[in-house]
Parts: sequence; C-alpha cells; structure tokens
Amino acid sequence: MFYKEKGFYISLLCGIVALVAFGAICVNLMGGENGGEGDDPIVAEVSPTPIPTPEPAAEEASTNKVKSEVKKEKKTPKPTKKPVKTNTKPVKNILHFDQETGLLWPVEGDVLMQYSADKVVYFETLAQYRTNPALIISAEVGQEVKASSDGIVEEITTSEETGRTLTMSIGDDFTVSYGQLKEITVQKGDHVSEGQVLGKVADPTKYYSLEGSNLYYQVKEKQEPVNPMVLLR
Repeated sequence: MFYKEKGFYISLLCGIVALVAFGAICVNLMGGENGGEGDDPIVAEVSPTPIPTPEPAAEEASTNKVKSEVKKEKKTPKPTKKPVKTNTKPVKNILHFDQETGLLWPVEGDVLMQYSADKVVYFETLAQYRTNPALIISAEVGQEVKASSDGIVEEITTSEETGRTLTMSIGDDFTVSYGQLKEITVQKGDHVSEGQVLGKVADPTKYYSLEGSNLYYQVKEKQEPVNPMVLLR
C-alpha cells in the first residue's frame, strides 16, 4: 500500500513538471509569433570616424609639390650645342691684291733713290754703291703716311737703317713695308683700309742723314723685293 501511494505521488509530480514545461513552450511560441510587435532589441549605433579636413596651406603646399614634381618629370635636358666646323680661311688668305688697280702713293714727294735690285746705286751718306731694294721717297718730318692698299698689319719692328718699320700683308703673297716712321696709329693684327693713316715721317736714321727725311717704301712678292714703281698709280 505504501509503495502504491509513493508511485502515485511520483507520477503526479512528473505530470506537474510536464505541464509546466508545456506551458513554458506555449508561452515561448506565442512570444515568437508576436516578435514583430514587441520592442526591438537595443543595438549600439557606431558613428563613422570623421575624416580630418586638410588645412588650406598644407593642401596648397601639397598641390605645388605635385606640380613641381610633374614639371621635373616633363623637363627635358637641353641638348648641348656642338661646335660647328667652318671652312673659313684666315683673313690673310682672303685678302686680294689687284695688280691692275695698283697701289696708292703713301706720301707726296720726290723719289730720292730709285729701286735697284740688279745694279748698284750711290748712297751719299754711306759714300758707297750698293743695291737698293726699296724706294726712298722724300717727305717732311711729321708728314702723314697712308696705307697703299687694304691689308693686315703683320709686324712693327725697329731697324738701325730704316727706324720704326711697319709691314702689311695685302693679299696674294704681297707685302708692303713703310720705314722711318713715328707716332704709328695701328697695331699688329689690325685690319687697315686703303688711305688710312699709319703714322708720320720721323727724322732720318744715320744711314740717310745726308739724303734727308724720307719714307722707306718696299714691296715684296713671295718674300722677294719687286719694283714699287711698277705697281704705284
């Protein structure tokens, strides 16, 4: 009898537990169906991280830097200029002396001693006969001496016989020398035009003291003296 009562209570307890469980299930099912009407679950909203706005100065500096870099990339090195080879000849070789046109008289005066390369002539100061490779033209001290032709001043030297002497190249292997000068107005290398004043007549050297003041005038072709009278006009 005792065991029967005990089994009865156990069965009753199990039934109560089952009933309670069943009720809970029903409540959950009803809650799920009404889920749309209930309060929504609270969800934390995450705000986006703000992007810092660049300052105007920094933005302008950045833009200028980019432009500068672009210019550097586009900039191409300038090509170096190669020296241009020219076939220009020295001025000395460009000069041309026209023998038909001839030479301008360098001073106005009488010829004291003629050119004489093939026979001797008498030099009064030296008291001797000898050849004369130039014209000795009478001229007053201080008289202007003019260039007989266009040319280039080759050299200016000093000689015991002819004093200060200027030599010019006039082209085609011709040179003209003017001796017994002072106050020379040109320098070596100068380009001289026909008729340009080269200097003045100086006092005669001891070789021409008796002949008097004069211009020593010599013309050469290929370094050999020629008669100036043939070329003077």
